[in-house]
Amino acid sequence: MANEDIIKQWVISELEKIGFSLTKNNLAKESVENTFPSLYDAMKHASKKQNDNRGVADFSFITQGVSSSNKYLVLIETKDDISNTINLNNQILILDEKSTENYAVNGAVWYAKQIQKESKLFPHIFAIGIGGNMNRQSIIPYYINETGGFIPLPKTNGLSEFSPENIDEYYRVNVKHQTPQSEIKSEELAKIASKLHNDIRTYTSLKNSLKAPLVAAILLGIHSKELSLSDLKSSDTMNNNDGVVIYRAVQSYLEQRQREEPDFDDSKVQPILSEFSFLKINKALYMPNKNLADHSPLYEFTSVLFDVYNKVKIGEDADILGDFYSEFVKYNDSDGNVLGIVLTPKHITSLMADLIEITAKDYLLDPTTGSGSFLVAGMNRMIKSIPRDQKYQDHFDEVVSNHLYGVENEPSIYSVAASNMILRGDGKSNMTYGDFFKYVRNSEEKENSDFTISKAPHITKVLMNPPYSQGKKAPEYKFVKHALKLMDDGGKLAVIMPISVLVSGGKGVSSSELKDFKQWLLDDYYIDSIITMNPLTFYPTATQTVVVIIEKRVGIGQGKKKTKLINFTDDGYTLIPKKGLVPNGTNKQKREKLIDVVVNDGDAPEDFLIKTELTVDNEWLHNAHYTNPDKPTDGDFMQTIQDYVAFKQNMILHGRGDLFGEN
Repeated sequence: MANEDIIKQWVISELEKIGFSLTKNNLAKESVENTFPSLYDAMKHASKKQNDNRGVADFSFITQGVSSSNKYLVLIETKDDISNTINLNNQILILDEKSTENYAVNGAVWYAKQIQKESKLFPHIFAIGIGGNMNRQSIIPYYINETGGFIPLPKTNGLSEFSPENIDEYYRVNVKHQTPQSEIKSEELAKIASKLHNDIRTYTSLKNSLKAPLVAAILLGIHSKELSLSDLKSSDTMNNNDGVVIYRAVQSYLEQRQREEPDFDDSKVQPILSEFSFLKINKALYMPNKNLADHSPLYEFTSVLFDVYNKVKIGEDADILGDFYSEFVKYNDSDGNVLGIVLTPKHITSLMADLIEITAKDYLLDPTTGSGSFLVAGMNRMIKSIPRDQKYQDHFDEVVSNHLYGVENEPSIYSVAASNMILRGDGKSNMTYGDFFKYVRNSEEKENSDFTISKAPHITKVLMNPPYSQGKKAPEYKFVKHALKLMDDGGKLAVIMPISVLVSGGKGVSSSELKDFKQWLLDDYYIDSIITMNPLTFYPTATQTVVVIIEKRVGIGQGKKKTKLINFTDDGYTLIPKKGLVPNGTNKQKREKLIDVVVNDGDAPEDFLIKTELTVDNEWLHNAHYTNPDKPTDGDFMQTIQDYVAFKQNMILHGRGDLFGEN
């Protein structure tokens, strides 16, 4: 079999998975005369040799979306060498004769442009270049509109985006730049949160650190069923103002929970009520305002949040308080940045829960709880694993009451996290307010009142995002180390942290201290995977991160087992102006690929996965071990020449022509 026949066979196999095959006569391989006569006519002058002769793509098919009447023509060109997938010069696709003949993407786009010039029957064309073999492929799509204009699209791992079920969404997100369906509810919440944030700033003088607790208190009051909008009468008295009404509703609800649940004690309730006490005394919150039809700002805020609470089903994956908290700490002057808080995106918390396979049998700890998003993600996965039988409710109650544990040291954030978990159905007996480094499981510490004894019978899984850049007192690795000490033997931890922690140890950490930590890990733990994440994951914060999966193996340690070093910088999420980081339609398959590699030990090309033995001295990152084997393209060569000429000219203009023999 010729080399290019191999990649063509791979394409045929992939297209069969999404319903297109030669036997069904809905896929054309090379000749399209019988399958798509109108396409045959449209390619009569489309030769890649650009000699006005007929052209013929390696593969052609037409896919129609399910949610629209759009029909999309898909053209695929293949090459047996990944180096011949695409030729760019200064990031611009080259469409000269040599490039269209020798490079898959260039040829496919050329065909599409000629079709658009010749015919108006195919207003939507996807041109895909695929280079490689059965084991490794590079798949690069472009979109060509009815005028022949073209845009690059995100790389894919397969061809599932072009199935009838997925093509409309793929087109909406990548061509029209519309919000993905999966993100619409989150976007609506973000808009509400943004408006509410602006209203809080307009009508009150509330400190940044109290904004999220304000929302938490109102939502808890609504959740209690003891608060109605008609209760808020905009009174200006100290004893019966709107803040007092909301506070009493929350207080009554928490006291009722105390009576019903012995573990729901004052150590959990009092920090929440203490943080909510500002409601009773802040006049700007409860005084009537002429600009609000003589209602109080609290009345207006509660009205908005009643609508949010009733529209968003609490049992779904939606994390209302997490979304509001994200809105309130993303500004430079907010509490989040001051405290070193970097909120973990929802798609990352759920991914990390998947990577360590959390189930209802696990006991989960989040040592640095923040708004509670990791506990929400873990609880969602636990609940989904409960069999839907007659004992479902008993299992559900057991999980939310006894299998989730969190620690938070900042009082305002603790009140938000505790409220968040109550809204999710957790009994809240296991959220601890205090210093994580004084959170212990050792019985010998019980005599020391400075320590908090964990009530967890086990800690089998840990999800965490330690506070960033806290300096010598609490660098990120110390949070990881203490969490690992608390975890049961055989347990698994997933942590997301700055890449610098593995390279230099982070802020205030010496090289010898980093080596000691690495050796400590290798002695009693197995570092299963180190995953380099999308550099835009925490946008707009410029923090390059890794996710590390660690298994506790006391007395065994790493041994000779190899660690999976993974390049997940292309995770299927794209930055779109004014929308932020959103899924681009390739995220699902890329997530599934990562989970297969980490959980199932699936295989992958070296540009994605390298397995290596870790030592204290070698680099613990994928890019330190990977060398790109691809040959430079013509475009790469031309770019290097252009860079050199530009550099030389710049030196001459600045009086350094002597570097090049110029006088």
